[in-house]
Amino acid sequence: MKKLDRRQFLRTSLAGAASLSPLSALLGMLPEARAADSSGGYKALVCVLLEGGADAFNMVAPKQGSAHEAYRDVRGSMALSGSALLGFDPASYDDGVSYGFHPRMNRMHELFGRQKLAVIANVGTLVQPVSRAEILNGAPVPNQLFSHNTQRDQWMTADAAVRQKAGWAARMADVFDPDEPLFNLTSGGKNLMQQGGAKSTFEFDGGGIYAFDDYYAFREDGALGETYRQLLQHDSSHGNRLVEAYAHRRNNNIALFNALSGILEDAPDFPEFSGGVHESGAPLGKQLRAVARMLAVKDQFPNRPQRQVFFVNYHGWDTHNTPLDADSHLVDYLDKSLGAFQDALAQLGLEQQVTTFTCSDFGRSITPNGQGTDHGWGGHAFVMGGAIKGGDIYGTMPRIRRESPDALDDRLIPGISVEQYYAPLATWFGASTQELDVIFPNLHRFSGSGLEFMDQDVLFSDGFE
Repeated sequence: MKKLDRRQFLRTSLAGAASLSPLSALLGMLPEARAADSSGGYKALVCVLLEGGADAFNMVAPKQGSAHEAYRDVRGSMALSGSALLGFDPASYDDGVSYGFHPRMNRMHELFGRQKLAVIANVGTLVQPVSRAEILNGAPVPNQLFSHNTQRDQWMTADAAVRQKAGWAARMADVFDPDEPLFNLTSGGKNLMQQGGAKSTFEFDGGGIYAFDDYYAFREDGALGETYRQLLQHDSSHGNRLVEAYAHRRNNNIALFNALSGILEDAPDFPEFSGGVHESGAPLGKQLRAVARMLAVKDQFPNRPQRQVFFVNYHGWDTHNTPLDADSHLVDYLDKSLGAFQDALAQLGLEQQVTTFTCSDFGRSITPNGQGTDHGWGGHAFVMGGAIKGGDIYGTMPRIRRESPDALDDRLIPGISVEQYYAPLATWFGASTQELDVIFPNLHRFSGSGLEFMDQDVLFSDGFE
């Protein structure tokens, strides 16, 4: 992958379209732009992958009473004290247990109190709703449970019953606008959630735009570079339809990369995002800052897309030997990064239009594994934004105790499927009931599939505003 140098691009003059201004070239090559909704109809989803399997049972835990004692008993030395947990009162959820956030989740605790964050309890991959007894009697469960890659893929495709080739965000793009090249965007790298649709995913970071396979376009010497440049000049005149199609698509992409590089030069910097320390990959703050910069200039995008899905990736959650104790840097950095991102959305006036949500490979075991926890199954997720009915817990909180009836061994059985979790987000985007069945082919197995954590005042029954 080579980063696109805009000045170098302009020097090379790859194709006839490149000799025009980048934006003019792009608009001339793309399909006719559809009418943009300038009345506030824009909506975006931001997926935050906690890669490795987040131990959400130390992020939201029983705070006092017998439930806390059972939690301390099963979690052992890694259990958080009740006095350290940040207590909260859900708006409507009540199972008789008092809960609290991890002591490093100060911003998320604050956002929950302001009804801008919600907890989705015990979500995971499911073929169909199952209990412990049904599993022991042979009910189907997802393939290769507790496997990082397989379970992450099932979260990304939102179908544990059939192996899908396309991710759910890619299918959603095809439902809404298969011709829009800026529907799915990522600052967290390639991911299955956004792959497999009619359009490829657009990759970017805080410093600029990426070109995926134009290495030879930037070589000023050598036969391969010259051959590549000549190829791109034949998007309608070569005579070979395959060559013309390839050249046409690459010219479109090059013009798009160049246009957005220019647009991003004027985007705000958002210096309040911290860099953070990471095991691998770009830090979460850098990725969310890049998304905020993109959102700041979204109205300058060609065609002014009305629906967009962004992806970011926070590595490092495979915590076999790193417990999420009271001083956890993983939780602290997640909290600060999400808080800074929500602040940036408020600064841009986009709190109502952008919804952020988390996902992970799987939850963790409720019993320790060394200093940390082992691969699990169900786990909690978080949804953040001004368009959610925040300050509440959705679903049913599992019982964190020895021999829990909600667990298979010491792995909690999800009470909510991935499809049930994602469906309200797609509905908020404007998907109809019929379109939900296309985006989530296995959704029909789960009755009452619509969790009501999105504000009904901003839901659409069908299509765009």
